[in-house]
Amino acid sequence: MNLSQDSPTPGRPRRGNWQLMADINRNLVVNLLRTCPVMSRADLSRATGLSGPTVSSIVADLTSRGLVEDLGQGISSGGRPPYLVRLNEKANYVIGLKLMGHAISLVITDLSATVMYAQVTTLVGPAAAEPDQTTRPTAYRDPGSIVDAICAAVGTALSSSGVDVTRIIGVGVGINGPVDAANGVSRSSPTFNWKNVPLARPISERLGYPVVLENDANTLAAAEQWFGRGAGIDTFIAVAVGAGIGSGVVLNGQLYRGNDGAAGEFGHVQLSDTGPLCSCGKVGCVEAWASDRAILRDIRAAVAEEAPTSIGHTGHLCELTIADVAAAAEQGDELSRQVLARAGHYLGRGLATLMTVINPRLVIISGEGVQAGHWRFDSMKEAIESTVFPELNAEIIFATEPLDDARWARGAACVVLGEIFSTPTRPSLVHARLG
Repeated sequence: MNLSQDSPTPGRPRRGNWQLMADINRNLVVNLLRTCPVMSRADLSRATGLSGPTVSSIVADLTSRGLVEDLGQGISSGGRPPYLVRLNEKANYVIGLKLMGHAISLVITDLSATVMYAQVTTLVGPAAAEPDQTTRPTAYRDPGSIVDAICAAVGTALSSSGVDVTRIIGVGVGINGPVDAANGVSRSSPTFNWKNVPLARPISERLGYPVVLENDANTLAAAEQWFGRGAGIDTFIAVAVGAGIGSGVVLNGQLYRGNDGAAGEFGHVQLSDTGPLCSCGKVGCVEAWASDRAILRDIRAAVAEEAPTSIGHTGHLCELTIADVAAAAEQGDELSRQVLARAGHYLGRGLATLMTVINPRLVIISGEGVQAGHWRFDSMKEAIESTVFPELNAEIIFATEPLDDARWARGAACVVLGEIFSTPTRPSLVHARLG
């Protein structure tokens, strides 16, 4: 039988794999330089297992493209002086955006995820007013108008920041709801009332940069992995608690999206066959029991039934926020304490299911809902302890962390950086622009 060029020979890779191997080797070097401020070529060789000549060739290529800086000879420790190099973090830049119903939060970062510029652009038109925490905008937003707004915001940012537009290597966009990241499609966005809307391609065609679309809870996980509590931890869950509930999952150091981008949507795990109606159309979901919307819904319902509470005397229930409920609980309001504790209980039950399946080292609770404080999270932990598989709970670390809009946008930038610094096992336009 005649073997074609692409036919495998025992013990040897396909010819088409040589470029992939070269890319993998290059990324091994780049990743080490990202995590270690200064290294010698010999250090890189030992850490990667690559030969000295291979490392020297990779470093020479990266240096020629400005991605690596040659620092010259270091101090000898008895032998030949080492030749030191470091990553040039300002060689390239990334744009990160967080899409909200009322605004677009945008940041420009360098290769270390350091924010170089930040801005917030208010959206105008239907459903543009900032939603309260009991409802979400239901008016359909034309995707074309959102693409226009994104491109205008990016144009303003590039003009105002002074960043060299030729050094931008990608744009990350975070949006709520399930996302088909591979194809850049928003499968379902409650904020904009979208179903299966292609978003990455039209933005990329307008801006001329690769665009990565991602679920916003995943951008939260990326942020925690790059510069937050998840740094250096291989498996953790970042939970976003607010008007909705979702999570980003990092498994073995990699963001896990699932088969079609819906991994982490544990807010729609059904806890009971009866109960409050969820935004997904089912009843009894974690989100329907435990979200900020659920808390405010239950407070308002109790006030309508004349339950004793100090909140009922404010006269501004339509403007009530989760921070108001937490403040009332701190001041002794029993209804607020009960409602927060019940929401925390159901959040804990949902998390226990997720934790039993994932077995994380760390669980980070973030989002607007963190304002509810211990009145919510104490009961969450109690529910986890009573529900989760006992052998898993002992070693898990819990952390709560406030979150602002700029951090969401920075997380979207980190998703692009993750594309750059991850092992290139699949084609990536972002990889092609590096350096």
